[in-house]
Amino acid sequence: MQFIRVILLNQRHIFTHWYFPSLTRSATLQQLVKLGVDLSTWDARKNVNSFILPLDFERDMKKYIVFLHDLGISADDLGRWLTVNPYIFQQSIDDLEARTNYLEFMKFSEEDIVRIISKNPYWLLFSTVRIDKRLGIFQQSFELTDNEVRYLATKQPRLITYKYSSIKMTTFSVVEEMGFEKSEVKSLLLAKPRIWMAGRDALMRRFDFAHNHMGLSHQQIVQFPHVLLTRDFRMRQRHGFLKLLGRDQYDPSKPNYVSPLALVSGTDAEFCLSLAKSSVQAFNDFLKTL
Repeated sequence: MQFIRVILLNQRHIFTHWYFPSLTRSATLQQLVKLGVDLSTWDARKNVNSFILPLDFERDMKKYIVFLHDLGISADDLGRWLTVNPYIFQQSIDDLEARTNYLEFMKFSEEDIVRIISKNPYWLLFSTVRIDKRLGIFQQSFELTDNEVRYLATKQPRLITYKYSSIKMTTFSVVEEMGFEKSEVKSLLLAKPRIWMAGRDALMRRFDFAHNHMGLSHQQIVQFPHVLLTRDFRMRQRHGFLKLLGRDQYDPSKPNYVSPLALVSGTDAEFCLSLAKSSVQAFNDFLKTL
């Protein structure tokens, strides 16, 4: 297989053997290292070595690598992909093909499928029944069209296989505790699906600060959902500095409007120059008072 030889020659320097004392005694492990697999990560994970060590690279593994390559996973990305998901070697090739064929049947494009599998290596561990059920749940829960389901799955593939109890808890918080309307929840999901993987406590803190301290309306947060994914300290520090300067003005209908997106974006220097109209030194002096 010329493809395999090319990959191995191009990936020599990605890993050093001190992570795995038995490396030099195992041709299979040497091949994996040359592919760029981080064996130290495997070694730290439960039960991985028990099913990996008996495998022969040529007999047991090469067909999976060829499958992933044919699917569209680049040679440069194979090491990372296999480091994340060594469990693919426990799946049958027939099952893997069925899972990708399902996506084609559901009218995902070739580019969509490559992105989904590349961004979420664990996707291939889920049966077609489980994936179909998950997609159906998102479609029904958020009243998504078929195109919107495909868009969501392609934009954030990890969300589809994410722990569903956490997704339900986040949805409850967004609707019942934060008070967003159904249409607003849908907009948030499609704009920033990572919100549903951020954790309820962090989301509640950020919403509380943005809504109750900065005075952002629900509509503004939907327009600028980045505030729900911004680290608490950044938003608090920058808003506090603007408030000190009398520049904490987030109403677009009034003069000196500050965009919530601009508030949480860029470097501190850019924030000071563009929004605070002050110096980085003044900002740093303010931070010392917190």
